[in-house]
This record gives sequence, structure tokens and C-alpha cells, in this order.
Amino acid sequence: MATFQEIYQEYGRPVYRFLLTLTGNMNEAEELLQETFYQAFVHIDRFEGRCSVYTWLCKIGKNAWLKECRRRKRLDGRGLEDMELTDNAPDLEERTIRKEEYRRVRQAVLRLEEPYREVFIMHVFGEVPLKEIAANFGKSESWARVTFFRAKKQITEMIS
Repeated sequence: MATFQEIYQEYGRPVYRFLLTLTGNMNEAEELLQETFYQAFVHIDRFEGRCSVYTWLCKIGKNAWLKECRRRKRLDGRGLEDMELTDNAPDLEERTIRKEEYRRVRQAVLRLEEPYREVFIMHVFGEVPLKEIAANFGKSESWARVTFFRAKKQITEMIS
């Protein structure tokens, strides 16, 4: 197996992007990234190899984020107005519209029930293949596809 430093070099940026998507805040994503790799280092003996290292790290990161959300009592979506959105839109009106759309989609994702939320976040933001998500849940790939489709449908209905 690779050294822990090699694992960090390979997966640090992708896991950071995943956490940034969850948090919408660069500082919080960085803190969660540190916590994720700390927990992974401490509990490396628990990695069973049933999923990829990336999926395992994303799951640790998601759990750290949920723990922080519970601690702050903000899982219901409060504080989303403070998120940063980098955009190269040419004018203020277009940037404002995009930021509002992004906020609405983000709120809809956070309102999804499990396992829809986790499947959607892992597949869209974490770029984890549905086959791997299915294996992580101990389900079939068809289950993952249906769950992802239903999550997209629910998000579309919430923002319409």
C-alpha cells in the first residue's frame, strides 16, 4: 500500500473539492480536510478495501461535516447565504442570478433525505461512479442509478 503522504498527495485536492461543495466555504473545507486525513490516519486499520480510498476519505469527510453541522445546529441550511461562489459572469445581475440559483440547488440538496443526499453528493460533487457508490452501500448498481435519478427529480421539484 502507498505511504500516507502519497495518499494525501493523490487525494487531497479531490477530497478538498468535495468538502468545498458540501460547505461552500474555503476555510471550513480546509479544516474538514485536515480532520478527514487525521481520522483516516488514526483509523487506517478500519479501511477494509471494499471501496476506493477516495470514497472512504469522502465518507470520513462527509461524517466530519455532518458532525460539525450538528454541533452548529445548522444542518437545516442556515448560513448558506454566506457561501462563496466564484463566477466569471460579465455583469453583476448575471452573477447575482447564478448565485441565487446555486443557493437554491444547494438548499434543495441539503433537504434531501438519506440515502438520496449522499448518493447525489458523492456522484455529482465527488465524481464517484455509481457502481462504487452501490458497493459502498452494499446494493446493486441499479439501486444506485434509481436513487440518483430520484434525487435529481426531487431537487428539480424543490427548485421549480
